[in-house]
Amino acid sequence: MMTYTRKATADDIPAVMEIITAAIAYLAEQGSPQWQANQGPTESIITEDVLAERGYVLIFDQTIVGYVALVAGPDPIYEAIEGTWSGVSGKYIAIHRVAVSQQVRGQGLSQTLMNESVKWSQELGYTDIRIDTYPKNMIMQKVIQRAGFSYQGMIHFPFEHGERFAYQLIK
Repeated sequence: MMTYTRKATADDIPAVMEIITAAIAYLAEQGSPQWQANQGPTESIITEDVLAERGYVLIFDQTIVGYVALVAGPDPIYEAIEGTWSGVSGKYIAIHRVAVSQQVRGQGLSQTLMNESVKWSQELGYTDIRIDTYPKNMIMQKVIQRAGFSYQGMIHFPFEHGERFAYQLIK
């Protein structure tokens, strides 16, 4: 079965929102406050991603099974890290809103999506790639580390449970 990523289109938004809605429920089941209380990706955020051409979908067996946004820095929240970024040049891209369909959970497609996100970031001309995740999101931490990212410190979003582990990959 063929697996690939491509830029998301407006027609993809309903499928992406299904995946994100299920991911929000899954995080809640896992006891994680990440993306809860309306702090997760909304349809308007995904639409903004698509219009800005920074949203990407993962296709598996001709079906959308994953989503990610590649957002160019600078980001004030990333600038205020408790820790340090390596080799800061000022130009970086951040991987956000990573979600994979519950239909394909356990098939390694989160890793595929992460690896593809790194590849897209490099194709866009970035060598400094960043990502964050909630401290209780052990699955995502493993995916991030397997992709070669290094833990750099903590960042804090301005809402309850806004603390995140921050990672960086220099390619």
